[in-house]
Amino acid sequence: MKKDKLKIYGLEILLLIILLFALFMPNIFTRISLAIFLFLYTLFVTFMIKKRNITSIYRKDVTITLIILGIIYLGFFYLMGVFVGFYKNVITFKFSTMYKYIIPVSVIIITSEMLRSIFLSQEKAKFSKILTTMSMVLIDLIVYVNIYTINSRESFADIIGFSFFASISCNLLYNYISSRYGNKGIIIYRLVTILYLYVVPIIPDVYIFFRSVFRIIYPYAIYLILDYSFKRRNIAMEYHDSKRRVISFSITTIVIILIVMLISCKFRYGVIVVGSGSMEGTLNIGDIAIFESYNRQKINKDDVIIFNRDDVKFIHRVVKITFTNNEYRYYTKGDANQELDEGYVTRNDVIGVSKLRIKYIGYPSIWLRDMFD
Repeated sequence: MKKDKLKIYGLEILLLIILLFALFMPNIFTRISLAIFLFLYTLFVTFMIKKRNITSIYRKDVTITLIILGIIYLGFFYLMGVFVGFYKNVITFKFSTMYKYIIPVSVIIITSEMLRSIFLSQEKAKFSKILTTMSMVLIDLIVYVNIYTINSRESFADIIGFSFFASISCNLLYNYISSRYGNKGIIIYRLVTILYLYVVPIIPDVYIFFRSVFRIIYPYAIYLILDYSFKRRNIAMEYHDSKRRVISFSITTIVIILIVMLISCKFRYGVIVVGSGSMEGTLNIGDIAIFESYNRQKINKDDVIIFNRDDVKFIHRVVKITFTNNEYRYYTKGDANQELDEGYVTRNDVIGVSKLRIKYIGYPSIWLRDMFD
């Protein structure tokens, strides 16, 4: 039994390492090469590990329910487009779209769900659930990185940041469904909610933050529907347990949404990771600064402000303010620098005013940036 566990863990850790490499090297590990790898890896794992079959009388009903919920997902998404507008899809549907996008992404989805069902069926390897979730989140992130245009490390980090929590939420749902009702419904649901991006000529212009929030909440709504419809019928004794789950999920969702709101920097408060030593002593490398978005409020001397210069964000202290040619000019300096910053900052350049420092937790973002460089 111990030998079987080590074999399962070894296979999953190997997958995890390769997926990490694939995530940060998208130019080397394309969607086609990833699809080929997962196909071959799934064949190998199928040969090496015996899968426990899922026998549930609700498998067909769950599959139909997931298809309907997938269609509702798209319907809601396009309904939002009526209010926020649409943009033309940069991917036009033609023959080359099949082998460049649709077939590779379909293979990735199908093989990843086959791997999920194999690994989750191994009851003797309890740690396998954690490794499986991590691997599936990475595959999800790789798919989304391939969907969006990556032209800088900032856009890469934004996509990862926005997609990460949503991916965890989705994959916890997929784990639940796969271990109880099989993977057929999940495969169809994922194909429906992803492949439309390569087929439909117009896409709703919904900001990625709101997409992420919806992808965080919607999986739990699906869980409640499935749990109520197929598992907990007429089981009154589990009412209080369900109530606690709802409360726990609500609190967790609120916390996650607040984090994503801060990352988005599109609301009253945002965050910036300190990536240089120019403010050392006040804001060190690896710290994050929570700032209040600038909305023409008064900026005073000695305030620490976040501003744009040549499309790069800086966080420095205001050391001098002048009013020249009917505009305020803010002269800034890093606390650890000897000289003032070159030039000056105007109101149009200011992003926000720093309000709070939290130590160390920005290091993962810095590591991510360094790996992308």
